[in-house]
Amino acid sequence: MKAKTIDEAKSMAKEKSLETQYRDEAIYIIYCNRTEYFYVDTDSLIRLWERLIGYYENGKYTDAETNS
Repeated sequence: MKAKTIDEAKSMAKEKSLETQYRDEAIYIIYCNRTEYFYVDTDSLIRLWERLIGYYENGKYTDAETNS
């Protein structure tokens, strides 16, 4: 789900967190500078980005290709 403003994203995240299938999951609001949208999702979008570009581990950037 994507939103143009942070308030809209917060509202979407709250609605999603009340659904029974997401009761025990974390809901993330992610801002993308390139598209200028806020994305509301569980960690599936974050995991996809980590696989594509790498991730941070203990504050240090680790490229996904070096760990393969």
